[in-house]
Amino acid sequence: MSLSFPTTSTASAASTARRRFPDQLRPVLLKAAYARTNQLAQLPPLSDPDDRVAAAHKACVRRILAEIHTALDRMDAGTYGDCVTCGGLIPLARLEHCAWTLDCEPCQRRR
Repeated sequence: MSLSFPTTSTASAASTARRRFPDQLRPVLLKAAYARTNQLAQLPPLSDPDDRVAAAHKACVRRILAEIHTALDRMDAGTYGDCVTCGGLIPLARLEHCAWTLDCEPCQRRR
């Protein structure tokens, strides 16, 4: 059995990709945060506390907005694009699909 370790060029490519993620995806996250903030502002107040659908909708929008802010914080910290579960690099295609994701696809499937 042979083990393979990332070569310097592979590690360098991953590092370069990490640095580019914020440049490419920060505007996407900012636009999503703006849209979700506006969406929350336009939702009517919960007049009926038993209206579970309206409460769930509002909670979902708030959760996504919090995830977007977490992603922006991770960009500032230099950890954006790293899977929070395994520490591996989240592929750019996955981040382009959902810019605020915290996990790589295999880790997300295991949840």
